[in-house]
Order: sequence, then structure tokens, then C-alpha cells
Amino acid sequence: MSKAKFGVTNEMMEAHGQTILDLSLNRQSRIGDAVRLLDFDSIEAQRPTTGLTDAQVSEQLGLTEDQVRYIRIVMEHRTFDPRNYDRIYKLGKGKRYRVEREENQ
Repeated sequence: MSKAKFGVTNEMMEAHGQTILDLSLNRQSRIGDAVRLLDFDSIEAQRPTTGLTDAQVSEQLGLTEDQVRYIRIVMEHRTFDPRNYDRIYKLGKGKRYRVEREENQ
């Protein structure tokens, strides 16, 4: 049983890692363009799926904010795929991502 920073053990990573990643602000699911359109009613309706801050997750799980932040960062590094950014770089200035463009290449 090895210890990592902030008292986070391998067991804590196993027990809480996926939950923290799923609750994180970095894993949001938004429908439509409510933010850009300033549709505040739609933004509020979608609030449960837009993720929680590290402080909110720590309150929910009973961990310190530092522990949640550390676990989240480790989990993000494990699951991050830099190839996702290739799509953005191919778009160029002023274009929006469309699935159809991806299929035609």
C-alpha cells in the first residue's frame, strides 16, 4: 500500500477515481448552445449535467479538496487523448466542428 500526495492511496484512487472524474466540471455534457445564446433558463435546467467543482465533489465524498483535485488530475491524465485536439486544429479559423466533415476525410 503505497502513499501518494495528500494522503491519497491506491485504494482511494480505485474507490473514488471514476466517480470524481464523472462529477468533474471537465466532463460536462451540454445540449445545444444555451451558453452562447444566453438562454439562462436552459443553462439552469442543464446544471446537473455540467459537473461540480472540486470543493463540491469533496463535500459529497467526504474527502479534502486537495485529495479530490489530485485524484481528478491523475484520472484526467490516464484518460486524456491528445488526438481529440487534431480535429480542432484541422478546422482552422472561423469554422465549427461538424461530424459530416470528419466522415468525408
